[in-house]
Amino acid sequence: MKNDRLGGAELSRLAELYSLERYLFAVVSQRFRDSQALSSYDFFAIVTWKSNRAKTKIKRGLAALGRSVPSLMHEVSAATTTQAKVEVLLQVWGIGLAMASAILTVCYPEQFTVLDYRAWKTLQQASVEGLAARYPMNAEEYLQYCQVCRRLAAQAGLSLRDFDRALWAKSWEDDLLGLVEEE
Repeated sequence: MKNDRLGGAELSRLAELYSLERYLFAVVSQRFRDSQALSSYDFFAIVTWKSNRAKTKIKRGLAALGRSVPSLMHEVSAATTTQAKVEVLLQVWGIGLAMASAILTVCYPEQFTVLDYRAWKTLQQASVEGLAARYPMNAEEYLQYCQVCRRLAAQAGLSLRDFDRALWAKSWEDDLLGLVEEE
């Protein structure tokens, strides 16, 4: 190609971004493990993956606190408890539990899982032992959800990430089956 910006190496890099979740868990997660830091690019890639519409609000929330992504993530990595890691992120306007869970899941995939209504509802409908009666509303309830998910993932022989995907897929499939059965 005439334009070097679309040469083979660049096209390969861009093709890797097409599957954002794969990129986040293969590349960004490893980068965080190696450096205990996230660039703004990687941080906002996670935000976009979880909820594209939230990125501007979160950027404003960081600015309102006078914080940069690297300083925020340094504080997250320095936090000594899982609850403290969640609470650091919740200080930023625009980052709620669901978004904090996505950021933490990419950074610490063995400890955290994405808080998603579909996944939570799947567990609730299965009357899973240890699951709170309501959707998590604070860091403590979210961490209880993570604990339940880690236990069930281990019992199923799945990674925490694959367990979360399975829960989401169960809800999605149930919705789809309900739609096609109406025909």
